[in-house]
Amino acid sequence: MAYSDEDEDIIYLVKDFSDKIKNRESFIFYDSDEWLDIIDYFFLEENNEYLLEKAIELSLKQHPTNENLIIRKADFISENDYKEALLYLIKSKKLFNSYPSIILLTYQGAKILSREGKYKNALDATLDCLKYQCNEYILTLAAYLYLKLDEYDTARKYLIKAFEYCYNKYKNSKDEEVRSYGANDYMYSSTIIPDDLLYSCSELCKEDAKYKDIFYPIVEKFVEYDPQNTYYWEMLAEFYERCNEPEKALKACDYSLCNSVDVDMLKRKYLNYIACGEKKERTSILEKIIVLLEKELDKKDLPTGYQKDTLLSLATTYKEMINVCIEEQKFQECIDICHLIIEKGNTIPLFHKGISFTKSYIYYILSRLYLNLNNYHLAKANGMQAILNDSHTYNAKIQYAELIYMIGEIENATNLYQNTYEELQELIVSKKSNNQNDKYELEELYTQLTFLLTSWAKQLFAHNQLQNAFDLLRSLIAELFKIDFMEDNIISVILTQAEIVYLSNSKTKDLEDMIKGAIILYGDPIIDALSESPYIQNNKELILNFINLIQKHKKDEELL
Repeated sequence: MAYSDEDEDIIYLVKDFSDKIKNRESFIFYDSDEWLDIIDYFFLEENNEYLLEKAIELSLKQHPTNENLIIRKADFISENDYKEALLYLIKSKKLFNSYPSIILLTYQGAKILSREGKYKNALDATLDCLKYQCNEYILTLAAYLYLKLDEYDTARKYLIKAFEYCYNKYKNSKDEEVRSYGANDYMYSSTIIPDDLLYSCSELCKEDAKYKDIFYPIVEKFVEYDPQNTYYWEMLAEFYERCNEPEKALKACDYSLCNSVDVDMLKRKYLNYIACGEKKERTSILEKIIVLLEKELDKKDLPTGYQKDTLLSLATTYKEMINVCIEEQKFQECIDICHLIIEKGNTIPLFHKGISFTKSYIYYILSRLYLNLNNYHLAKANGMQAILNDSHTYNAKIQYAELIYMIGEIENATNLYQNTYEELQELIVSKKSNNQNDKYELEELYTQLTFLLTSWAKQLFAHNQLQNAFDLLRSLIAELFKIDFMEDNIISVILTQAEIVYLSNSKTKDLEDMIKGAIILYGDPIIDALSESPYIQNNKELILNFINLIQKHKKDEELL
């Protein structure tokens, strides 16, 4: 979850704690609820193991018998050693005389066992809990474990009981906010139904359609009871999604949006709209999302984490808008959007490398859009701008070479491909000769080399130089086979070779040798990736031999 301005007290608390640790203050004190807020923030929001561990350690020094703090520590330990976490819980039980506390710790142990796939042991612990205490969380865990053990009718019974508990809570207090029972049973919305309960219920419905008649009315009952509660419409939409019912989910989204316009619900509507095969309203939904996100960014003093999440969401939405416009061949509209994004980039740090949404990427898109409109001058100008804004990789240079090749400037494109190739090879040789065996840097260089040569090969093929294209790919994969962490690049080469072989109706011998070598080196990941390729699946000459290679690999694995 992303913490927002509504959680400013928690954010202030976390900052206060972080500052005190940074300043090495000797006395740090908070009450147990404050400690829980700090710990949960680090669990959910910020990847800082040191501060999380420190918060757990200090909180338990001050509140050694707080069961909620104990289960947070157990959960933290279980990330690395589930057996140690279980031993810690068993030891902690001796601190308590009351059944509720002991049951809570036992429940946490059952959850840890469940995460480790120890379903039978976890079920035994869960059923022990139910002898002394019954609530929707324990019942849900029992149902989930029965599902994992393929006992579906028994799971159904426990799920129905769990819903009964939820409904009784709901009738008594519709506005009750359930935060947690055990570690990571988080619920920050105004729904009474735990997410795990919905998940297990949807899994059962997907397993056998007969269960839909039982559980759909149960889940829907919460919405019918209070149709103005947007949280329950969102819950219902998510439930339908999990049951592979996008049409129903879309209707739930629309009902929710009638009550209030919400970014998350609009995103959910968009995804379900796509899942239903609809296209007409895609851009209008995306425009609404963009407007709401930009309004959020206009707010002053946004928490740093929330601002980053909002910017990422905005970048992702703009990127989707660009993709939709290109798909619908609305080239001029897409050009206008790209220029708008560049303008906004002067005041909003919009460009996000994590999703390949940089200025260089926008200029690359513009270059291709102008190419589609036969405006070669602007296509080249934007391609050059992409290069100027790409200081870390050779990608923009490669894309520019591809561009001018497509325009017909064969000699200039060939020279650029060749010069870039020589630069990359020189860097690779330098890294190896100086014993700078940084795996990630070397992998990045080889990834760019792969991008260059696969791009070049495709252009050679498009300009009737089939043998030259094959020669490039053959030499590249021979080099990649010598290195032990190149599976993604090898897949890229093989898929490029498969595409050219299929489109040119060429013989498959070299391609089969590539696939065989890749399977020997990397096995199943290669098989899974190649099995999805239409250029392999639709090649009648290749597919039988490909299947034989897979079967031989499986037999070899069995022998080992």
